[in-house]
Amino acid sequence: MSNKVIALFAEGPTEVEFYKAVVIEARKLMGIPYSCEIEYVDMKGIGNYKKDALRKFNKLKQNHPNEEIFVFLCIDHDVFEFSKKPPFNKTELQKLLQDAGAKTVTYIVAKQSIEEWFLCDLDGVLSYLRLSKSTKRPKGNGQEALKKLFKMANKLYIKGSKTEGFIEKLNINKIIHSQCNVIKPICKSLNLDCKIICKKNIN
Repeated sequence: MSNKVIALFAEGPTEVEFYKAVVIEARKLMGIPYSCEIEYVDMKGIGNYKKDALRKFNKLKQNHPNEEIFVFLCIDHDVFEFSKKPPFNKTELQKLLQDAGAKTVTYIVAKQSIEEWFLCDLDGVLSYLRLSKSTKRPKGNGQEALKKLFKMANKLYIKGSKTEGFIEKLNINKIIHSQCNVIKPICKSLNLDCKIICKKNIN
């Protein structure tokens, strides 16, 4: 095991489960174990993100005093694009974490939201909800569409809350392929080969 820690900061428990599934799927495709440790950090929403990210990073640093920590902040783009007052300054937080000791700080930004990623596998979503395969994606952005699909199945989708069994129903391989360029920094940090993971030649 190397002295390298990959820390994935995700907005909520469903997002944490998603990134865990991405790492498991990538490792399966590569066919080799990782030589570094991977930590998943649940940010429990976007409120107080800057303060919480710094606090949670400092806790990680205490747990890994002799290791280099590579931070990935996995966030949705919509809260920055459509908000009059963004929840935090991305550049400022990046500098704060680097000053606190992070080896690197990289943003993994889902545009517009991670729900758009989930809907890349509409069949998997419909299977989880036990809706007909002929069900069309509702109108609206990813979060709105997913909420409407859940409502059709008499379920409630609440962003930031754990949705039991949902991620397991998704075709993670398909989502990785559709978002290859976005998650590429994570793959590179794990020394993964894009030609194997996504069957793409990406620089």
